[in-house]
Amino acid sequence: MFFLPVAIFIVFLVLAGVRIVKQQTAAIVETFGRYSRTLKPGLNWIIPFVQNVARVVDLRIRELQAQVEVKTRDNMFVSLPVAIMVQAVEERAADAYYQLANPAEQVSTWVLNTLRSSTASMELQELYEDRQRLAAEVEEALVERLSAYGYRVVGVLVDQPTVSAEVQASFNRVVTSQREKEAAEQEAQALRIRIVGEARAEAEAQELRAQGLAKARAILSESLTEAVTRAKQEGLHEDDIMNLLL
Repeated sequence: MFFLPVAIFIVFLVLAGVRIVKQQTAAIVETFGRYSRTLKPGLNWIIPFVQNVARVVDLRIRELQAQVEVKTRDNMFVSLPVAIMVQAVEERAADAYYQLANPAEQVSTWVLNTLRSSTASMELQELYEDRQRLAAEVEEALVERLSAYGYRVVGVLVDQPTVSAEVQASFNRVVTSQREKEAAEQEAQALRIRIVGEARAEAEAQELRAQGLAKARAILSESLTEAVTRAKQEGLHEDDIMNLLL
């Protein structure tokens, strides 16, 4: 009879200490409030009433979004939507849990500092055209920093900058003006090419007409000379020859 309660108590302890950890997660175990170990996916056991699971860390890729307000070199205040893909490293799940209290806010602060230094030397149009450069700089700055806290950076995406309606309208006018200027320059170049072509064609036509006229006069002069020579050979008087020619 004594062994039955003991057996029941042991079974209770065994069942009370069973912990099932799901795939792509890691469970942080504390012993009397102090970190003890990390449980991997599958069936695990902890000491009941002595140890407890403080937190289950998600090992899947997370998307941290940040809306960063920056100022460009041409004094434009721009809002940059940034998305960072991060993942907690399984072997360092404890660091990911204990060292960062609020990963989203802290990453946003680091992104803000990085982008402010990068965009200070860029104009508004460059932000639209060279967002990949910004993303590369943010990723380079975050990789080393987040790795110290048990995270790895999977990717960084800097979306299209957002400005106020007034700034957007002004920017559109500048772009339109630049496009119109380029179109006018192209039209002027085309007109110049057409005028030069027409003038060259007219000059060539006049030259050809002059050459034809000179050739015709030469042929006519040669024919007249030959006719006069034959008339003299036939014994005609010069007055008669002149009358004949006229």
